[in-house]
Amino acid sequence: MIATLEAAQAETQFSKSLDMVKDALPESLKIQGHNPLTLLHDNLSTGLHARTDKECLEIAASVRVVLAELAERITLALKDEAELSKALGKLLNKGTAST
Repeated sequence: MIATLEAAQAETQFSKSLDMVKDALPESLKIQGHNPLTLLHDNLSTGLHARTDKECLEIAASVRVVLAELAERITLALKDEAELSKALGKLLNKGTAST
Protein backbone atom coordinates (compact mmCIF):
# COMPACT_ATOMS: atom_id res chain seq x y z
CA MET A 1 0.00 0.00 0.00
CA ILE A 2 2.84 2.39 0.86
CA ALA A 3 4.53 1.69 -2.47
CA THR A 4 1.26 2.43 -4.27
CA LEU A 5 0.82 5.70 -2.39
CA GLU A 6 4.40 6.73 -3.17
CA ALA A 7 3.93 5.87 -6.85
CA ALA A 8 0.72 7.90 -6.93
CA GLN A 9 2.52 10.84 -5.33
CA ALA A 10 5.20 10.68 -8.03
CA GLU A 11 2.62 10.46 -10.84
CA THR A 12 2.32 13.71 -12.77
CA GLN A 13 -1.16 13.06 -14.19
CA PHE A 14 -3.73 13.64 -11.46
CA SER A 15 -6.37 11.29 -12.90
CA LYS A 16 -3.86 8.41 -12.97
CA SER A 17 -2.80 9.21 -9.43
CA LEU A 18 -6.43 9.17 -8.26
CA ASP A 19 -7.04 5.86 -9.96
CA MET A 20 -3.98 4.35 -8.28
CA VAL A 21 -5.14 5.25 -4.77
CA LYS A 22 -8.92 4.95 -5.13
CA ASP A 23 -9.01 2.06 -2.67
CA ALA A 24 -6.77 3.79 -0.13
CA LEU A 25 -9.18 6.59 0.81
CA PRO A 26 -10.63 5.84 4.24
CA GLU A 27 -14.41 5.43 4.38
CA SER A 28 -14.54 8.25 6.94
CA LEU A 29 -13.40 10.70 4.25
CA LYS A 30 -15.92 9.60 1.66
CA ILE A 31 -19.02 11.73 1.30
CA GLN A 32 -22.18 9.67 0.98
CA GLY A 33 -20.01 6.81 -0.28
CA HIS A 34 -18.25 8.91 -2.93
CA ASN A 35 -14.57 9.80 -3.19
CA PRO A 36 -14.63 13.62 -2.96
CA LEU A 37 -11.36 13.96 -4.85
CA THR A 38 -12.78 12.07 -7.83
CA LEU A 39 -15.98 14.12 -7.73
CA LEU A 40 -14.03 17.36 -7.71
CA HIS A 41 -11.61 16.26 -10.41
CA ASP A 42 -14.35 15.03 -12.71
CA ASN A 43 -16.27 18.30 -12.45
CA LEU A 44 -13.29 20.62 -12.74
CA SER A 45 -11.41 18.93 -15.53
CA THR A 46 -14.10 18.14 -18.08
CA GLY A 47 -15.62 20.75 -20.39
CA LEU A 48 -15.57 23.58 -17.87
CA HIS A 49 -14.81 26.19 -20.54
CA ALA A 50 -17.79 25.08 -22.61
CA ARG A 51 -20.24 25.76 -19.78
CA THR A 52 -22.14 28.98 -19.18
CA ASP A 53 -21.15 31.38 -16.43
CA LYS A 54 -24.25 30.33 -14.48
CA GLU A 55 -23.29 26.64 -14.72
CA CYS A 56 -19.72 27.44 -13.65
CA LEU A 57 -20.95 29.39 -10.64
CA GLU A 58 -23.20 26.50 -9.64
CA ILE A 59 -20.28 24.10 -9.93
CA ALA A 60 -18.06 26.48 -7.93
CA ALA A 61 -20.63 26.61 -5.14
CA SER A 62 -20.84 22.81 -5.08
CA VAL A 63 -17.04 22.53 -5.09
CA ARG A 64 -16.89 24.89 -2.10
CA VAL A 65 -19.39 22.75 -0.15
CA VAL A 66 -17.57 19.49 -0.95
CA LEU A 67 -14.16 20.96 -0.09
CA ALA A 68 -15.47 22.32 3.21
CA GLU A 69 -16.97 18.93 4.10
CA LEU A 70 -13.75 17.12 3.14
CA ALA A 71 -11.68 19.52 5.25
CA GLU A 72 -14.02 18.96 8.19
CA ARG A 73 -13.79 15.18 7.84
CA ILE A 74 -9.98 15.30 7.63
CA THR A 75 -9.82 17.51 10.72
CA LEU A 76 -12.13 15.16 12.63
CA ALA A 77 -10.16 12.08 11.56
CA LEU A 78 -6.88 13.65 12.65
CA LYS A 79 -8.39 14.81 15.94
CA ASP A 80 -9.80 11.36 16.64
CA GLU A 81 -6.44 9.75 15.87
CA ALA A 82 -4.58 12.22 18.13
CA GLU A 83 -7.13 11.65 20.92
CA LEU A 84 -6.83 7.89 20.57
CA SER A 85 -3.03 8.01 20.59
CA LYS A 86 -3.05 10.16 23.71
CA ALA A 87 -5.48 7.83 25.48
CA LEU A 88 -3.48 4.75 24.50
CA GLY A 89 -0.29 6.39 25.69
CA LYS A 90 -1.82 7.14 29.07
CA LEU A 91 -3.15 3.62 29.45
CA LEU A 92 0.10 2.03 28.36
CA ASN A 93 2.21 4.25 30.64
CA LYS A 94 -0.10 3.65 33.58
CA GLY A 95 -0.04 -0.10 32.97
CA THR A 96 3.78 -0.27 32.86
CA ALA A 97 4.23 2.05 35.85
CA SER A 98 2.26 -0.23 38.16
CA THR A 99 4.06 -3.42 37.17
